Amino acid sequence: MDDLRKLQLEELKILKMFRDICEENNLRYFLLGGTLLGAIRHDGFIPWDDDVDVCMPREDYEKFLKIAQNKLEKPYYISSLENNYDYRYCFGRIATEEMKIKNYSANIPRVEDVWIDIIPLDGMPANGVKNFLHKLHMYFWRGMNQIGQYDEIVDQKRKRGKIETILVKIAGWKIWRNMADYHKCTRKIQKVLKKYKYDDCDTVINYMAAYGFDETFQRAWFGEGKEYGFEDDKFIGPVDYDSILKQIYGDYMTLPPENQRNKHNAEIIKINKRKGRKYK
Repeated sequence: MDDLRKLQLEELKILKMFRDICEENNLRYFLLGGTLLGAIRHDGFIPWDDDVDVCMPREDYEKFLKIAQNKLEKPYYISSLENNYDYRYCFGRIATEEMKIKNYSANIPRVEDVWIDIIPLDGMPANGVKNFLHKLHMYFWRGMNQIGQYDEIVDQKRKRGKIETILVKIAGWKIWRNMADYHKCTRKIQKVLKKYKYDDCDTVINYMAAYGFDETFQRAWFGEGKEYGFEDDKFIGPVDYDSILKQIYGDYMTLPPENQRNKHNAEIIKINKRKGRKYK
């Protein structure tokens, strides 16, 4: 078994545990991004993908963070802005100490525990002026947040459009990084994102994911959720997966050329054997 498959199976364990906690506490969640695409197109992981993305309405997400903080036992743990001052992301992660990877996607390679991302879904205002101003605030503070920690979190190997590629290169100039404190910027963008509630809006957004405003969806597309097969189990995804995947990827059932497949540039460097609850 190669490293990629070992990594996928470890992430699958975490995903099952996440699912179980959500079901036990009546919390809404949905597969999204490459994980949803993998469920629909491959019945599991995209063969070259090495991460898991799930999302939750903000209200459920915040409840989950509190529950997971008390429920998770070693080797598993939850990381978020709510429990770690130095945390760098506006979404949470469940991680495991059972496996460590070296991540080469940013300028500074870093050793990390294996994780899955848990991203909150927020509302977007229907009013045109409010929508424009809200997007402006989101765009500004996300940019400042990424500039402040450019070397640590910006995936410079990910495929981007020409304009975004230029902006990412400009953002890497050290003069900008000296102006942005990521502790402040990360909490500011989170405050902006929380302004409009998921259940009060017809349009919702997964803004802190890779595709930004392209991950703006109709709330009805998520609905109450629907089960989809993923590897050897079933998980909840949006009822209208087709609209969501077309919004993000376009012709999502066609495999991209080899040179356009986003890979996350990580390698396993350590596996710890621990006893505890098993998710097979």
